[in-house]
Amino acid sequence: MRLAMSDDTATRMTEAAAAWLDALSSEQRAKASFAFDDEEERTSWAYFPRNHQGLPLLEQDVRQQKLAHALFACSLSLPAYAKATAIMALENVLNEIEQRRADHVRDPGRYFVSVFGTPGEKTWGWRLEGHHVSLNFTFADGEIVSPTPIFLGANPAEVRHGHTVVTRPCAEEEDAARELLLSLDGERRRAAVICGSAPPDFVLSNAPRVPESCRPGDLAPRLLAPLFGSMTDEQRAAVAFDVARPRGVAASALDGGQRKLLSELVDIYTDRLPEPLAQRERAKIDADVVHFAWAGEDKPRRPHYYRLQGPSFLVEYDNTQDEANHVHAVWRNPANDFGYDALRAHVGAHH
Repeated sequence: MRLAMSDDTATRMTEAAAAWLDALSSEQRAKASFAFDDEEERTSWAYFPRNHQGLPLLEQDVRQQKLAHALFACSLSLPAYAKATAIMALENVLNEIEQRRADHVRDPGRYFVSVFGTPGEKTWGWRLEGHHVSLNFTFADGEIVSPTPIFLGANPAEVRHGHTVVTRPCAEEEDAARELLLSLDGERRRAAVICGSAPPDFVLSNAPRVPESCRPGDLAPRLLAPLFGSMTDEQRAAVAFDVARPRGVAASALDGGQRKLLSELVDIYTDRLPEPLAQRERAKIDADVVHFAWAGEDKPRRPHYYRLQGPSFLVEYDNTQDEANHVHAVWRNPANDFGYDALRAHVGAHH
């Protein structure tokens, strides 16, 4: 099902990207710009510190940063934009926790903006990437053909003052999934809980394409590979990913109230986008065939992981590191991340 865009979301994003590029110096623009057909770079994404490409916010003046944020804001719903900016600001808090002081690893300015191609051309895209934020948008013929992968995480996941939560950017991603889990009993609960131990990070890591199948650690980059060393073969098999054989309990096996909770959990991820883009992406998801899988413990601040999986919808979430106070949450489209399917159709139609 394909819905027409009923507002100017794609136009506003295109204009915002062009305005930001126009405000850059020639040196800055060269650093921010990549060819659209640089497939290796365009489909490279990460949610951990690495040698990021693009132009970082710390190398932009105040006006340029404002224009960059205008692009971020029109690409996300207001709650998701607030979440993203809170996550970015947490770099200062993490720097204090880790006592890094003089180094520049933890810095709210270390978020990098990249544009692939030219905004408004037949095909183009843009990316925002840094620690715990990765946004990837792909355009063709004036339409947004892919808004995924879209990653938002948090470290620390929460900061408290006594019993008061000072900040907890990814609260809804965790709380809604746990509410669904705790609503299950008997066979449904047994089907949903695929392993008593949670994997230490995403099973798919930051793979540029969703594979047909993989086990935890198979796709992990060198930085993350040691995290998976403590997993047993049985645990790896239990939480393995397979496109054709989703793990967990199917939506069709749930009662009405549980299906509502599952639908609300799916909406948390699609609602990261502005309307009506969120509505369009939600319409692609066949809610009855989405599977919900959980691994790990069911109590807060204990290691846990969950997965939502359907033919065109995939979510991985984990909160296992730093005493289960370190959240990762990504939404992907197994067939169309970075517009793979849409661009293939575009090439077939126009060439």
